[in-house]
Amino acid sequence: MERTVKKTLFNFLLRVFLGLGKVLQKNQLPAVAKLIGNLFYVLPWKRKSIAFENLKISFAKEIPEKKLRKVLRDFFAEIVLMILEISHNITRRDSLIPWVKACGLEYLENAIQKGKGVIALSGHLSNVPLMLAWLAQKGYPLAVLFKEGKYLPQGFLYNLIKSYKIHPIPFHSDREVPKEILKALSEGKIVFILADQARPGVYAKFFGYYVQCQKGPFVIAKRKGCPILPIFIVRADDHFQLTVYPELSLSESKIANEEEIIRLIEEYNSLLENLIRQYPQQYYWFHRRFKKMKTH
Repeated sequence: MERTVKKTLFNFLLRVFLGLGKVLQKNQLPAVAKLIGNLFYVLPWKRKSIAFENLKISFAKEIPEKKLRKVLRDFFAEIVLMILEISHNITRRDSLIPWVKACGLEYLENAIQKGKGVIALSGHLSNVPLMLAWLAQKGYPLAVLFKEGKYLPQGFLYNLIKSYKIHPIPFHSDREVPKEILKALSEGKIVFILADQARPGVYAKFFGYYVQCQKGPFVIAKRKGCPILPIFIVRADDHFQLTVYPELSLSESKIANEEEIIRLIEEYNSLLENLIRQYPQQYYWFHRRFKKMKTH
């Protein structure tokens, strides 16, 4: 019963946001997002508590609680703005090229030239769907690993991803997914993986704690011998800033030993953490990132 109610509510909100994205002009989106975000902020709900707990774990020693609540309020406005921007583009399909400024694309071009496909590591920071759509519009051959939202209409994300000429790789199981990733890499695609959720693998440092981190992308990169490089996007004033970072340095051995995997993960974690510290309201704090953490 509870699941049915949540699904009905979610579908209603989806229709509302798609409707707003269709009727609003791009310059009207931030004001509407702030209004709706403030409403979500004052409502008592479970994910709000999870988000605030994650903020306190990450910043309690550096930012007073009052300022953290301001970050939380801004986070809700940012989430709503991201959804409105996606809805705006879904319904209008305007060119996204003017929305984004990019640096480091030469690292991506060099990785593509190696002819082994590319693993692009990103995270739940800022408007990731817009980043993927922008790269696809620029002509890059993309694939993305994703998990269909349990309250979304069946196949919603799959069909949306395909509509941008991006190859969707639905997550079904840890056994099946590597095969699909290897196939996409063999076709020369850039496979995007958001590698910042807590999943069984290894423990690596993030915000001063040791948290569960997935090792799959790094194991695949070692096995395939393909480049693996971080790519992130953030909102910066009147545009989005996309940054491609240099390839992570892999040893020549195809055997993925745990020490090297942890080193690679912590390089990725460090880049992501630095960006979150600069743009804390743009990170997706709803995930239970610290649910199985260690202090050492």
